[in-house]
Amino acid sequence: MIKQLVLVSALGFGFTACGSSGGVAATATKGDAFCKLAQTAKDDNDALDALDFTDSAKVKLELPAAIDSLSAAVAKAPTDIAATFKELLTNEEQIETLLKANDFDITKMAGTDEGKKALDGLDKSPIPDKVDKYLSDKCGIATSDTTPTDTTPLDTTVSGDTSVGNSIDLGEGEAAINKFLDFYELGASSTLTADERSCIVSNLVDKVTGADLNQAIAGQPSAELQQALGLAFINCNVTVQS
Repeated sequence: MIKQLVLVSALGFGFTACGSSGGVAATATKGDAFCKLAQTAKDDNDALDALDFTDSAKVKLELPAAIDSLSAAVAKAPTDIAATFKELLTNEEQIETLLKANDFDITKMAGTDEGKKALDGLDKSPIPDKVDKYLSDKCGIATSDTTPTDTTPLDTTVSGDTSVGNSIDLGEGEAAINKFLDFYELGASSTLTADERSCIVSNLVDKVTGADLNQAIAGQPSAELQQALGLAFINCNVTVQS
């Protein structure tokens, strides 16, 4: 019982530390939480550029991962780039939805009117160039077409304030829990194993909602949610990082 209470308290403390208390920054500053999250998102999305989209198995694995890391950056995006990042995320989520509807077959998807329109829109969109320029100017993140204004290496370790300033829709069910665990890993600077993640999801899937988890990310978890999280981590033998 004492161990359970300690873990529940640690979870509550950890997510409160990740919550938004000071509002959203007006702009990014090299080395801040947003820039660190944006670097991870850029790396994941660069990997997508090199991905063979005819390999549906790899697409199923890497596209959701890239969207998750982009979601984390969107949640922390400063006001001067928030709308642009949200639009980029919306575009990627649309592609993912269309791919799912077509068994992750890019050729099949491109053969549909909706798929062709989405791909053409993505190809002609100015959003990626705007994002690249912002990350170069504000975060010192080099892109294929830009040179960072500050060449000091960027520390990509996420620590300190990882507060969520812009509410995001986690969805429901297993998808919501997995996105929540992505934020937990970022905030705690730790990585869950596949077995640990699967176990936690199994323990929570019928007990929590996406809205519950979003409150936890915002630093306002209910007592019931803290108890559910604590029990899940205990049952799965996961050491809580606060």
